[in-house]
Amino acid sequence: MYRIGLIFLLALAFNVCLPGAIPVIYCTDLFHPPQDPDDHFDLATLFSLPELDIRAIILDQGVEQQHAPGSIPLRQMMHLTGRNVSYAVGLQNPLRYPEDKALNQFMQKGPDLILKALRESPTKVRIITTGSVRDVAAAFNRDPALFDGKVDRIYINAGNSGGGDLQWNPRLDPQAYLRLLRSDLPIYWAPCFGGKETLADLAARRLGVQPYQTYWIFRHDELFRSLPNPLKNYFFYALAHEDASIEDPIAWLSKPPDQSIQHKIYSEYRNMWSTVTLLDAADRRLCAVGSSWVAMSAKEAGNRGARIYEFLPVRIRVNADLQGTIAGPDPSSTLRVFHLLDTKDYQPAMLDALRHLLGGMVLRR
Repeated sequence: MYRIGLIFLLALAFNVCLPGAIPVIYCTDLFHPPQDPDDHFDLATLFSLPELDIRAIILDQGVEQQHAPGSIPLRQMMHLTGRNVSYAVGLQNPLRYPEDKALNQFMQKGPDLILKALRESPTKVRIITTGSVRDVAAAFNRDPALFDGKVDRIYINAGNSGGGDLQWNPRLDPQAYLRLLRSDLPIYWAPCFGGKETLADLAARRLGVQPYQTYWIFRHDELFRSLPNPLKNYFFYALAHEDASIEDPIAWLSKPPDQSIQHKIYSEYRNMWSTVTLLDAADRRLCAVGSSWVAMSAKEAGNRGARIYEFLPVRIRVNADLQGTIAGPDPSSTLRVFHLLDTKDYQPAMLDALRHLLGGMVLRR
């Protein structure tokens, strides 16, 4: 146990991957200025996990990236951690039909990088998507055999498991969403919503806990007080919508935190969805340590890991309106869905785990 912990700490200190790290491809609708800043928190979480060998990052929705480049926060995160990662801007247009290879589009770097990363990885890859799944679906359509041989899991943070209309990511590219959820790929579906709630309910913070829904929420000051100043500045830059032509994104990181921004945003709330899939992809287990929760590596956690959630093999139906329903458990299914087992501890466990990961993040000096 001591040796495992020592190796883990050394990996953090030198910002390198652990031996035998899990190769991942990360697809994100990350923008600056942000459309939803939860993506900035997810990117920081991704970089805080040395178990993950980040082989490629795809910046979703190519046209939007031209106006609000996600490369800005990505470059900030690489500067903070000293980790350089290959990235590409994704396809600009939605797929025309589920089997569309999207070869008629100008911006081809997204699917190309996914296929390159899969071919070059010596072991199976885990793909994590937090946006439209457009580039993953197009890459799959171009080389299904490669996906069958080299993809271990595809996490899809999207959709509504309760037949409701409250959802965002599937509507960005309906055909791509249907293509993956109706495929035989090893899908780990993480529905963002799980009921009949509305956008007004989300805005008013009235979403209840649902058994097949990853949503959770925290107030900024519950996290930011634990962060080192450069990482705090990374978030402040996004939340304040700083103009990159005026305030240099990299230089901003080393400034004293702006107290006026801090005063404004500390009391704001942040809706979150994808944290659990990032932890799961890294084989982290949630453990109660004293009065708080920590996401430990599976080897360190041993038998202490709590049963907060599982990914349950099921049969699902997704109609043309992108409404999903769980038809029932099916041990033979290649699709697994997020299933919340502990509705009481999920929210505090997610916040504590995120606070511990980001608060202890070792940054380049």
